[in-house]
Amino acid sequence: MKLLARSFIYWKNIDRDIENMVHSCRTCRLQQNEPAKVPTHHWESPAEPWQRIHIDFAGPVAGYQLLIVVDAYSKWVEVFPTKTTTSQWCINKLEDVFATFGIPQILISDNGRQFTSAEFETFLKNAGVVHRTSSPYHPATNGQAERFVQTIK
Repeated sequence: MKLLARSFIYWKNIDRDIENMVHSCRTCRLQQNEPAKVPTHHWESPAEPWQRIHIDFAGPVAGYQLLIVVDAYSKWVEVFPTKTTTSQWCINKLEDVFATFGIPQILISDNGRQFTSAEFETFLKNAGVVHRTSSPYHPATNGQAERFVQTIK
């Protein structure tokens, strides 16, 4: 709208004036296309450590991607640097983590290919872990891991 108006006329603060006019125009507000709000998922608090974990990748940091694994109960974080983010590499690291801390009931991840591959899903199913993925374009669903990703950035 601003570009169209400026093609015919111009005055100082035209952009601000157009924005103010649109914000005060009831018809404009009713016709606005607003993206649908995705409801956030509020996870129940786990009753014990390692009941639910959240995983994600952060990086690159010094040429490495970092696999972040967060226990939702204690907020304990395990970080693993890697040059590769394949499903098999993730499985190998999670096998080490499960051997150290135990097998979680639920694993939350984003929709990255390494977390949604048939190989990864089979690994979790065989381990008896329920896999939940965050809503696309809504990383807050995997907030535990995303919080640590932001800390690293």
